[in-house]
Amino acid sequence: MPKKTIYWLCGVVVLLALGFYGFSKWTEAREKVSLWTLVPDNAVFVAETNNAPRFLDHLRETDMWATVSQMPYVLRLDDQITLIDSLSNGRTPLRSFLTNKNVLMSMHVMGRTEYEMIYYVPVSTVAQHRYIRTLVENLGKTGLYHQEVRDYQGFQITDITHRDNNDNFSFFSFHNNLVISPSPVLVEEIIRKINRGQLESPAKDYKNTNYLSQPEVYANVFINYQHLPDLLGIFLKKDLHDDVNLLSSLCRNSMLELKLEKNRLFLNGFSYPETLEGSLYSRIKGHPAKSFNLREVLPVRAAVVLHMGLNQMGSLRKQPGQPEATYLDSLSGSFAGELGLCYLEAYDTKTSPEKILFAQTSNPGLTQMLLNRLQPGRTAGTEEKHGKNIIRLLTTRELPQQLFGEVFKGFEQTYYTTLGNYILFTDDVATIRTLLSDVEAGKVWSKSEALEPLLTQSQQEDNIGLFINTTHAWNLLLRAMSPQQQASLIRNASVIKKFNYLSVQFSAAKDQYYTSYLFRHQEESSVRAVIANEGIRQERTFDFNSRLISTPFLTQFPVDNSQEVVVQDSALVLHGIGTEQGRRNWTDTLSSRVMGPVLQLPYGRDKRQKYFFATANNIHCIDKNGKEEENFPFTLGDSLRLQRLTVFDYDKTGAYRLVADDNLGNIFMLDMQGNVQPGWGPMRLDGRLAAPPQHVKVNGRNVIIAVLENGFIYAFSEQGEPYPGFPLNLGANLKSGLFPQVGISFRRSLFTTVTQSGEVVSFDLTGEITQRKQLLRPDRRSTFKLVPEATGKSFIIARSDPGRVALFAQDSKLLLDRRFVTSSAKEVQYFHFGGDRKLYVIWETGPRKAYLFDVQAQPLGQQPINTSYPVSVQYNEVENQYTVYSSFNKLLQKTVVQGRN
Repeated sequence: MPKKTIYWLCGVVVLLALGFYGFSKWTEAREKVSLWTLVPDNAVFVAETNNAPRFLDHLRETDMWATVSQMPYVLRLDDQITLIDSLSNGRTPLRSFLTNKNVLMSMHVMGRTEYEMIYYVPVSTVAQHRYIRTLVENLGKTGLYHQEVRDYQGFQITDITHRDNNDNFSFFSFHNNLVISPSPVLVEEIIRKINRGQLESPAKDYKNTNYLSQPEVYANVFINYQHLPDLLGIFLKKDLHDDVNLLSSLCRNSMLELKLEKNRLFLNGFSYPETLEGSLYSRIKGHPAKSFNLREVLPVRAAVVLHMGLNQMGSLRKQPGQPEATYLDSLSGSFAGELGLCYLEAYDTKTSPEKILFAQTSNPGLTQMLLNRLQPGRTAGTEEKHGKNIIRLLTTRELPQQLFGEVFKGFEQTYYTTLGNYILFTDDVATIRTLLSDVEAGKVWSKSEALEPLLTQSQQEDNIGLFINTTHAWNLLLRAMSPQQQASLIRNASVIKKFNYLSVQFSAAKDQYYTSYLFRHQEESSVRAVIANEGIRQERTFDFNSRLISTPFLTQFPVDNSQEVVVQDSALVLHGIGTEQGRRNWTDTLSSRVMGPVLQLPYGRDKRQKYFFATANNIHCIDKNGKEEENFPFTLGDSLRLQRLTVFDYDKTGAYRLVADDNLGNIFMLDMQGNVQPGWGPMRLDGRLAAPPQHVKVNGRNVIIAVLENGFIYAFSEQGEPYPGFPLNLGANLKSGLFPQVGISFRRSLFTTVTQSGEVVSFDLTGEITQRKQLLRPDRRSTFKLVPEATGKSFIIARSDPGRVALFAQDSKLLLDRRFVTSSAKEVQYFHFGGDRKLYVIWETGPRKAYLFDVQAQPLGQQPINTSYPVSVQYNEVENQYTVYSSFNKLLQKTVVQGRN
């Protein structure tokens, strides 16, 4: 055969081979690959959207945008989008490139302290390929970035690094799909997955699920609960890891639809249970969801609530049915229905948060009998009465953990009582007392206007539910965070707190769990923001014929429970003013001035609210018409000058003790029939009291504490007998009362006060001083005072210098420092309505003006409020408004001040 023919044949073969190779490569590139199959199996979250610009447009229209746009991640992303658009020569903005394009984003844990993202973007047309190539070329031309192309297992990876800050990202292309990540390690992991031929989606359980076909759905969100503990482990302290692991073992994964409304983002869908032995699901499988009736008794101070709905709570125990624990099996088996672990708002990060465990039982009497068998003896301190409830102490260590499993650990000893068909467990008797009082006063979730949207939009029943009020839970979050993450949490505080409610719920539905995540953002109002920033106020006045001579006292009109204010005028007439209607509900003409507060307590045959107060030498009790109750007033002596009236209710049964102290240091105590109590007729002390007498109950014993201005502190029994170790002499003058932290014994009950010279002193009920700490005193004329807030849960310290006031937190951190024109005496008031809703009021006695400051020490209102006496304040959580009542000349003023968001 001629050589020329052979050359031609060889050329044809080579061309055919090159053509076939090119065609196969072109075909391979055109082959469709599901982006989900590229995602590594260790993804914690995967989000898929088919129109990212549409989601962003809708987000900008919501209340959330002002907050979300300040998030560091969003700020960086915005900068990157601006850069990309500038490098694309303006031909195709990134928005147009992403419109109607299915894009994936996955999150992965990188070791113990880091997590990173991967982005998956299809590039399907020549124009889109050109767009990417232009971006990369122009990025290199800026001179700010270093580019390096390297080969890894047959794929070309491009690494791009900023020359100044070392920010970097890596990418490669596979079947017309671009894979991008700040982590080259994750990019290499995807290439290894491709080369192993293991292109399987981590969400293969949901291959037929696609919520994006539904209207108003912006993303499919996949959650892998097997890796969720690794992500949370980056943020949380190690002692919480076991709890996270157990709770995460309810389900192995979820596929959820993401929707967005004005002030809420919610994810709804289904989850497959985790069937491995020892998982939470293996303990509660087969249990139907239960209605969330716990809302009727959950206090509004709740910060974090874990709710469970179970047919048999004994199934939560790790090893039920062991022979040595048969009695505990029977006891735990008597509980069925709802189980709720509630952590209350903590006022600092140093002390353990108060916690309450609610366990439902179908037969409270039987369950109570079984509990009492654990400790049959009734010795002093193991039982006390609180209203209709009996509170008992059980010294069995970690009883809730033994009954319901390891999530409920942390109860060194257990106090319990019944409330309806719930058994309440706490580790602190003061917590259970406060809770019972809150429930009686209606301060519960079901009656909270602010919580109504959360309760309405959440699932009405569930098997597992987690509810978080971020403003109340802030100190708990800080306490739970690892030291490395605390600083980041504090930096993002303003963003996190704006998402003020979060709920996560799982409800059994055949072989899956219906799953719901709800993020509620506090409602924003541009009008309210302007009002707050410009200090605009709404004012209303009530005119009197005579000058007012008292602080406005907040009460409720007994007829309809409407809001009311009680004031006295210079004609000695006491008025009850309905604040909403602007009417006089009642009047009472007295013979002298009201000394101290006007208190309201249920009393009399009708058990309706009555008004209690003291005048110079009398104790009064009047009804809704301003008429004295039978046997009142009680006259203590013509020559006396009482300072105030204090009421004790030892067991919350309505058997009140009326306690009055005078300007000489005498303390009188009477029952409701006017009988002077043994040892208190009167109790004669060595000086005037610096604050009202205080009552605490410790280990079943009542303690009455009196703090004198000369620095002596007395502690008495009900009969007026001094307890050992008292009186205690602090050796300095006082103008403050005590802040109590009641423990399980006298030794573990601590009390804190501050002397006028600025020494913070703590002591226990054995009379032993446990700590003394001197605060900075910049001037010899500086005076200090401890100022508690109304509920007694926290306090601040006020330092008054000539023409200046400084406020300090319990940990001595400076809160506020303000100078004033005059050197007249200043009086400080402190109001705390939960979370950051704090109000500091500084009243100048000379100019008779009150200045209001928020938690950031910023003034509320352009001008101070005119007032002749300290003010009273109410708070509207829904509107974030403070209503301030003040007395000035012949006017009762109602001033509405808008709080800042």
